[in-house]
Amino acid sequence: MRVPRPASARHAWIAAPLALLCLAAPAWLARSAAAVAGPQGCPAACSCSNQSSKVVCTRRGLAGVPPGIPPNTRHLNLMENNIRMVQADTFRHLRHLEVLQLGRNAIRQIEVGAFNGLASLNTLELFDNWLTVVPSGAFEYLSKLRELWLRNNPIESISSYAFNRVPSLLRLDLGELKKLKYISEGAFEGLYNLKYLNLGMCNIRDMPNLTPLVGLEELEMSGNNFPAIRPGAFHGLKSLKKLWIMSSQISLIERNAFDDLAALVELNLAHNNLTSLPHDLFAPLRYLVELHLHHNPWNCDCDVLWLSWWLREYIPTNSTCCGRCHAPAHMRGRFLVEVDQAAFQCSAPFIMDAPRDLNISEGRVAELKCRTPSMSSVRWLLPNGTVLSHASNHPRISVLNDGTLNFSQVFLTDTGVYTCMVTNVAGNSNASAYLNVSTAELNTSNYSFFTTVTVETTETSPENAFPKFTKPVPTTATGYQPAYTTTTTVLIQTTKTPKQDPAADDGKAQTSLDEVMRTTKIIIGCFVAVTLLAAAMLIVFYKLRKRHQQRSTVAAARTVEIIQVDEDLPASAAAASAASPATAAAAGEGAVVLPAIPDHINYNTYKPSHGAHWTENCLGNSLHPTVTTIAEPYIIQTHPKEKVQETQI
Repeated sequence: MRVPRPASARHAWIAAPLALLCLAAPAWLARSAAAVAGPQGCPAACSCSNQSSKVVCTRRGLAGVPPGIPPNTRHLNLMENNIRMVQADTFRHLRHLEVLQLGRNAIRQIEVGAFNGLASLNTLELFDNWLTVVPSGAFEYLSKLRELWLRNNPIESISSYAFNRVPSLLRLDLGELKKLKYISEGAFEGLYNLKYLNLGMCNIRDMPNLTPLVGLEELEMSGNNFPAIRPGAFHGLKSLKKLWIMSSQISLIERNAFDDLAALVELNLAHNNLTSLPHDLFAPLRYLVELHLHHNPWNCDCDVLWLSWWLREYIPTNSTCCGRCHAPAHMRGRFLVEVDQAAFQCSAPFIMDAPRDLNISEGRVAELKCRTPSMSSVRWLLPNGTVLSHASNHPRISVLNDGTLNFSQVFLTDTGVYTCMVTNVAGNSNASAYLNVSTAELNTSNYSFFTTVTVETTETSPENAFPKFTKPVPTTATGYQPAYTTTTTVLIQTTKTPKQDPAADDGKAQTSLDEVMRTTKIIIGCFVAVTLLAAAMLIVFYKLRKRHQQRSTVAAARTVEIIQVDEDLPASAAAASAASPATAAAAGEGAVVLPAIPDHINYNTYKPSHGAHWTENCLGNSLHPTVTTIAEPYIIQTHPKEKVQETQI
């Protein structure tokens, strides 16, 4: 028999499920709202994927960074919006963000601290915006940043240490900075880890300082305006593997320009204005396997023969890589690799400024000049058999771009014969000079200098119409082996003084010092003699001039004629006119009354005093000498209203 439950018990049993339902309703409603808005609170203007790790907010017309971006976001795309400014601490809560894309907006200002909190960021894209300066202050604390894109911004200058806050950078894109006018010498300081740099289409006219980029492997410089590439342009880029300089109006590449690029693998010089290249320009590039020289107006003459051989030897699989001949007319259209030596008559290079013997004291700077044509290559043979070129590394001795052998400091052990070896496709020209290093100052005025020039040419035969070249290898101290067999020696100066060891004669230094003192005394004596002679000539000239002035002195007499008097005589002048009617008639107001000479008024003579001497003037009047020798005229001053004319006789 069932016992009926009390009413209170039935009510409690029904109320318990209702209470549980009321407690669960808010959580269920929250989950439903989140499902409608997006996973984990994705902003309404964006789309989220991969559990909100990637947030895409492109082409939404956003004027700023939308709020509510999930904190676990790793990839945030805000491209193609209307964002104008990025304020400080905008992304502070996105600690896990790795990629931030802000390209193709209207960003003009990025505040300092705008990227605070982005400790994990490795890619920052700011291309196609309106930035006028590099926002260096905003890069603070981006310790893991690997890629920075700033291309196509109206940036006008890049200041020193612009990127030193992000030394972790591996790729830097600065292409299409079309308003760029200035790149500081220290612009790339601190980027010792950088692997890729894009400076293409920036209207650059001079190669910027890239020395701090010791780890750079790829350099894009196309679309600029380089009239010439000179030695040192790529100084310090020993790790560079790829270099692109296309469409940059290059018309000249000087010898040794690529000597610093020992690791280069790919070189692109297409679409420029090159007509020839210096002999053995690519000799230091031992790893170069890809070369592009097409679309250049090549002049196929003797200067291009070495390039034709080099292309056949090292680029055998790609004959079309390196362009065609543009001149002369009968060679136009022919590939560079098809140019043959048999079509030309070439001569060995000429040394325009041969080195001369040099006597110098220990510890000083020394130079041995060797000036040659720009399209030839220059090497120096040292007394110990070492061969130096511009690309060689030596602590004290270097070969300059013009062929000069430079010593930063000479030692006694440097004494010996140095040979300048100039090479082109037709042969060698050698010139030797003796360097004498001593411990005392030597007088070189009495030494006879000699220079030997050796011209080596090739004798072609039907079996071998082109000289055999060998790929350059690192130089050693085993001695220099000439590349050609036929040798002709020419002495351009016949005087030759035998060279002796300066230590062989103990009194040689003292004798040289005596000669220096003797020469110094002679020079001082000559200077004193010339000075005395000049002083004597000056005195004679002065006396002659004074005598001439005394003889040419001519007396001048002046008279003053009063032309017109406009005003009446004063009362005092009327009394004077009564005494002398003739004088009063001629006088007016303000006039000076001349004393009357009643006894001699009609005469032109005057009785001289005792002992006075008379002279005859140009009017025939007898005047006293003191009158005729007066240089300054006597002027009678009248009233300012009078019109006075001075007549010089």
